[in-house]
Amino acid sequence: MKLEENISLATLTTFHTGGVARFVATCTSVEEIREALQFAKDNSLSWYVLGEGSNVLPEDRGYEGLIIRVVLPGMKVEDNQLSAAAGVSWDTVVTEAANHNLWGIENLAGIPGSMGAAPIQNIGAYGTEIRDVLKEVRVLNATTLQEERLTNAECEFSYRDSVFKRNPHLIVTNVTLELSKEPSPNITYGDLLKAKEDGKDLSTPEAIGKVVREIRSHKFPDLKEYGTAGSFFKNPILTKEKYEELVRTYGPIPQFPNPNGIKIPLAFVLDKVLALRGYRSGNAFLFGAQPLVLVLNRNGRAEEVEHLAKEIEEKVFSTTNITIEREVRTLK
Repeated sequence: MKLEENISLATLTTFHTGGVARFVATCTSVEEIREALQFAKDNSLSWYVLGEGSNVLPEDRGYEGLIIRVVLPGMKVEDNQLSAAAGVSWDTVVTEAANHNLWGIENLAGIPGSMGAAPIQNIGAYGTEIRDVLKEVRVLNATTLQEERLTNAECEFSYRDSVFKRNPHLIVTNVTLELSKEPSPNITYGDLLKAKEDGKDLSTPEAIGKVVREIRSHKFPDLKEYGTAGSFFKNPILTKEKYEELVRTYGPIPQFPNPNGIKIPLAFVLDKVLALRGYRSGNAFLFGAQPLVLVLNRNGRAEEVEHLAKEIEEKVFSTTNITIEREVRTLK
């Protein structure tokens, strides 16, 4: 375990902002995670697990506890199963699956973050979620310090949610996916349909991954220039009655199937209903190419992101009576 003191959170997260973490433990094995947890206990410190920091907004005041950076390495493919440790980059996993011509996660290409974070968030894009292919998650229980295995059902997946969000003592250490050797392209979403109409190759997992990364590159800012955690809010899930009410007021609104109701794209509401595309507050603003993405200038502060996020929440509610939920978590 590598233990460091007084580390800027701006160097550990994709928002590139935030104060100083009192301690940071970088862990390359399960045993080192145990050591970090013991260190936190011995020193009466709170702790927070961090991967690549791509879905977290740190606070300007910093963090007085211990940041546990999980960078466990290792990945293998056996038949149609791919298993990777929590520290492996998610897009590296997608690339490895494509290299073996395995189908199931190509639509998730280009999503930032680590394998360990993927099931926590139940990452998804273009009609695919990780729960569709996840077989098993190995975790370290921070309460007992014992390793456990959770099946897909035990992960309690739902839209951008899982048992891990509600139980942070379950620290993901390894994830196994069950993919398919049979061609199974999912290109029903608009951007991919347009790519097909434009003659783009979508015949293999590698080809689809390439197209998805290209699409994403136009919808998200360059992390070398700006700070962001990607989509800041979840897309709202409405009752049929609420959806029909909005349509009567604002006209046709795109919709996507969801077991709990009708999911609508919040980006559509922000753009077409509220005219907030590119809306700015200080150094924080909604990205012009995708208003669901909150962006921060490199000299900006976390409090500016928080201020803009609250402003957006209030504007959406006052206009549509919809309470939106955050996808990005606050590190505090």
